Amino acid sequence: MREQTTRQRLRRELGLERILRTEPVAPGSWERFVEPLGAGLNQIFILRCRGRDWVGRKTLQRDERERLRSDSRIGSWMLLGPLGQFHWGDEGLLLDYHAIRRNDKVTVFVDALEDPHSEIHFPFPALERDGREFVCPQDHWAFTDALARELDDGEAHLRHHCCRLLRSWLKPGAIIHDPACSTGTFIHHLAQALPGSHCIGSDRSPSMIEAARSRYGRSVEFRLADAASAELVVDHCDVLVLRFLNAEVMTRAEAERLLRRLVSTLVPGGRLIVFGHTPVLPAMRYLAQQCALTLVSSLASCGITGQLFQFYVLTRDTP
Repeated sequence: MREQTTRQRLRRELGLERILRTEPVAPGSWERFVEPLGAGLNQIFILRCRGRDWVGRKTLQRDERERLRSDSRIGSWMLLGPLGQFHWGDEGLLLDYHAIRRNDKVTVFVDALEDPHSEIHFPFPALERDGREFVCPQDHWAFTDALARELDDGEAHLRHHCCRLLRSWLKPGAIIHDPACSTGTFIHHLAQALPGSHCIGSDRSPSMIEAARSRYGRSVEFRLADAASAELVVDHCDVLVLRFLNAEVMTRAEAERLLRRLVSTLVPGGRLIVFGHTPVLPAMRYLAQQCALTLVSSLASCGITGQLFQFYVLTRDTP
């Protein structure tokens, strides 16, 4: 049954890719997109650009080996068009939108990068059959070579962007903390790109920390610790990298609660960076106001492909 469901999902994803890449027959007309109840709901995204909401549907993407896989990046062709209304019915989620040409979609992406108020959010989390938010079991994150390759390959663009961003302003001696360091590859790349910094990676998975220490222990200080525990892993840092407040990792309520708590370790003027493999759960603009943070930017782009991805940069306000 599971194999049949997987094949059906794959066929739907391939069909959606073909449909979304096709030039609309009647640009400017009202169209309707239907997303049935299921895993596809959490692939619906809203891009707010210049005060206007655009709706889209993220699909599986092909890697360099032509394998279909989930990716945090969003292509302009995934946009449907300006959002009119959305409704819920027996068919699932009904999205009404204005159809636009492919070239216009590219223009929207360019505008989104130039508009500091632009943002992408995913309104619907992954759900269990009973309607609760889906969260991967803890043993899912136990280290294996296959999981490490999947995680490391999927974050290459995130590592590149983060290293370039921090290199432009970080001062020597800065403390960088990654409280869910996973394989350790991400924080290791920061340590390599910023040799004057003190990089700390922590994770609650013993197997992940063991693997990270064996691979990158010379460049990074690794600690076995749960970011959600009562005792804080570090008491202060200049950069806090949160790449686990995401769908399928925890619930939205847990993500917002953790963000509020971990921000307390950030020094005034320090930088908070939030992103991940799956959609970011916290409402960042709301929490920025609640936590005395200034939102600098919400989006980043792959220069070669022009794809966008969630990448929140915030600073902690100085008292």
